[in-house]
Amino acid sequence: MANIFDYVEKYGDIRFENKKFNEVDNLVFSQIAYLDFSHTKINENCHTLEEIGRAYLRKHSLKDVKKLGIAITSAYELLIRVIEKDRYRHLIVSNYVYNTRRDMQFSAMMFRITRGLECVAFEGTDQLISGWREDFEMSCSFPVPSHIEATKYLNEHVSLFGPKVIVCGHSKGGNLALVAPMFMNSVKRQRIKMIYNNDGPGLRPNEYNSPAHQKILKKYVHIVPHSTIVGAMLRDKNYLVVKSDKENILGHAAATWEVVDDHFKRARRSEHSLEIERRLWAWLDKHDDADRKKVLEAVFGTIEGCDILDTISLKKVRNLIKIFRSTKDIDKESKDLVIGLFKEVAIKK
Repeated sequence: MANIFDYVEKYGDIRFENKKFNEVDNLVFSQIAYLDFSHTKINENCHTLEEIGRAYLRKHSLKDVKKLGIAITSAYELLIRVIEKDRYRHLIVSNYVYNTRRDMQFSAMMFRITRGLECVAFEGTDQLISGWREDFEMSCSFPVPSHIEATKYLNEHVSLFGPKVIVCGHSKGGNLALVAPMFMNSVKRQRIKMIYNNDGPGLRPNEYNSPAHQKILKKYVHIVPHSTIVGAMLRDKNYLVVKSDKENILGHAAATWEVVDDHFKRARRSEHSLEIERRLWAWLDKHDDADRKKVLEAVFGTIEGCDILDTISLKKVRNLIKIFRSTKDIDKESKDLVIGLFKEVAIKK
């Protein structure tokens, strides 16, 4: 079974001028965006991916990175490979942003692919609770803070007369890649060539049925593994389903997606994934924003009250018990659904 690592090895010596950007490249950049390059001081148009990559590797060991979760570990291992390959290592990296606070986790970066093409990659949800809170708040609030930052980022860094731009991201980063083009400057939106949402949430019904969503659909691709859970959290109907070599939430990891030559192996959604989607959509239709907010405040209020900052700390039994107790005043259907999802998604991330 081949994956993105194999793809990089196979095509890493072929520059983008000779082999066009494709769906697998999109996932490569979406993974690199998980890494915290803030210490490298990326200035506009003056650092290559190889330069910032080597600076990152000098500062971070694999042992340290493994403590930060599957997504960042995979991104680290991918970085080791791409900075050795002509397809990626000479690319100019610019406009790096990293911003986290209690209610938000946001990071983005831009890659110059060719003279006529750039790629903006938004970071997905890592181990920080602030990021997971935003993921769940998408069900009861729009826009969330990261949506605002992502839209602002595109408005600032997409040029009216510059290169075409591909926008991408994995997990929450995929949702940001979907939402930001919807609400960016309408003239600059014409510079957007493709939008890739890699197993990120979709939209609430109001936004899904909005004119803004219709304006980007022809350029939008929502890629999900066959057993998707995160990608099924909110409304979407046009999935590109790909085969993962893992089931359920483990299939969310980008390195598990099967690659055939220069594209992902196509598949059908699993029954487990479809059942989760049906339960989620039924719950969302039954509960208004206020009800959803009540559930999330109970859960995340307890988490923050316990000074839990990341999903790694959630594995401690005493913390799980506190969270379960916090849901005693919530209806059983909501408790079973939200806590079940939180256990399956956040803790195993």
